[in-house]
Amino acid sequence: MSDPGRSRAWRAAHIPTHLLTGMLGAGKTTVLRHLISQRPAHERWAVLVNEFGDMGMDGDWLRDTGVAVREVHGGCMGCTAAVTLRVELNRLLREAQPTRLLIEPTGLGHPGELLALLGDSHYQGVLDIAGTVCLIDPRRLREPRFAASPLWQQQIAVADRVVGSKAELWDQQARDDFRALQARHAPLPFSEIQGGRLDIDLLLAPSAPVPAADYHDHDHDHHHAHDHLGGWYAHGWQLPPDWAVQEAALRDFLMQMDWERVKGALRASGGGGWRVDGVAGELSLTAQAQTPDNRLQVICHDDHRLQDWSALEARLRALGALSAEA
Repeated sequence: MSDPGRSRAWRAAHIPTHLLTGMLGAGKTTVLRHLISQRPAHERWAVLVNEFGDMGMDGDWLRDTGVAVREVHGGCMGCTAAVTLRVELNRLLREAQPTRLLIEPTGLGHPGELLALLGDSHYQGVLDIAGTVCLIDPRRLREPRFAASPLWQQQIAVADRVVGSKAELWDQQARDDFRALQARHAPLPFSEIQGGRLDIDLLLAPSAPVPAADYHDHDHDHHHAHDHLGGWYAHGWQLPPDWAVQEAALRDFLMQMDWERVKGALRASGGGGWRVDGVAGELSLTAQAQTPDNRLQVICHDDHRLQDWSALEARLRALGALSAEA
């Protein structure tokens, strides 16, 4: 049955477009799922997801929400993957004909470049930047690597609202750090949420229009090396379809690795599988009734670029054989 809200003569015009930014592991995809669950019945949404690595994960975790999803892989879609962005965005608009667009950039990209690209002549009159929400987990503000990165500060610089995520896990130090951050950025609106439950009214709150030229939050030279990408590395593994692993063995393997972010979908011995989700040493394995394939991706900083990835892959593959013998 065709969607009565769609028309073959449909033309993309003034589509409200929202960015949901945040560093690795801030909870962007969880928030997106909750926002989509609140989608007004008369609106048709589409989501564009940016993955730093070449192996998409977040898009798969959003496709059961009933909205159209497309992915841009292989770096920041505002710079290194800008060509792919145009292709995938144009295709998404043509196929989904959305009345609202949500974009989740990689946590390792500059949102100012993306906003400038979305505001250029190609998309003028097509996309209306309707608000940028920046997620931040204040528990990480005192981590040396996090504190030294300019990326989260640039995400805040272009935000219409800052949302403290995972508040159910904060200690008093995190709360104090979040309040201090809020004081430094007043009068920018700040909120906090638990479990990724962002109220849709905060997304739809009107934002002040910003000229496209003002989206650049750093000196932009088309020939610069994008050092924020050069310091990070993504490694992904696609495992055989009959590979399966026991939970204890998988946890032990992952916690012995050096990673900033790990995501995956892996089959469990005995049936079902695991959604793998970890950031900065915190690892979550969520049981799934079905896992269509076996994929795992890790992102690490250049401090760990000398890891023997071939040896790690051999160990990972061997876990499947050991689980089968157990």
